[in-house]
Amino acid sequence: MSLVDGYGVLVGRLQSYFCDNGDDPESYYHCNIRVQAGRRVYRCAVDLDTKKQGDALRWRILGIGRNDLQGVADYAEGWHYLDSVPGSGALDYLRSPVLQPVRVERPSGSATGGLSPWLYGSSTEAFTDLEPLLAQASKLLVYGEPFRVGLGVHNIHQNQGDPVSSRWSAENGIWQDGAVVSVTASGEVLMFLSRFKTQATKTDLNGKPLSS
Repeated sequence: MSLVDGYGVLVGRLQSYFCDNGDDPESYYHCNIRVQAGRRVYRCAVDLDTKKQGDALRWRILGIGRNDLQGVADYAEGWHYLDSVPGSGALDYLRSPVLQPVRVERPSGSATGGLSPWLYGSSTEAFTDLEPLLAQASKLLVYGEPFRVGLGVHNIHQNQGDPVSSRWSAENGIWQDGAVVSVTASGEVLMFLSRFKTQATKTDLNGKPLSS
């Protein structure tokens, strides 16, 4: 299986952003990015929920070259479906060579050229690392699954490796991972990637978890 409503990338410009208040125990914590694409505004719901655990959410910031985006950065503003195969512009956290670089640790800090490890912490700490990307962006690329109703994108995170017993197992698939990508005025490309502790870091060709 794979994402039910397809996979692709939204290209546009930052309009605004806001985060859930986190007070509702029945809902997941999202930070919502409003992206202007032509005359349309899309809501991109970035799931930063920690499931009330200190290490449930993982994220990392990577710096890559513009050419590493395989032409996606030059797409017109709006939503674009991508085939879930190598070379289409699709992302795969576990298979894309470009997602294994050793370049940028923090976009707003002084540490460059070092390792970019998976970090973990609170929802607000994750957003603290995402927010500078939004502030610097002259163009935003948001990878994930389109909303079934309305304009927007969700599943902006790893979309494979969920346990077979998980409610999200049916959505497992390769070459369909989500991300928030900031292209700055100077041409720098910064990516925010996120996943959850329960998701495997090795998967089969159907995106199902493999034991290490």
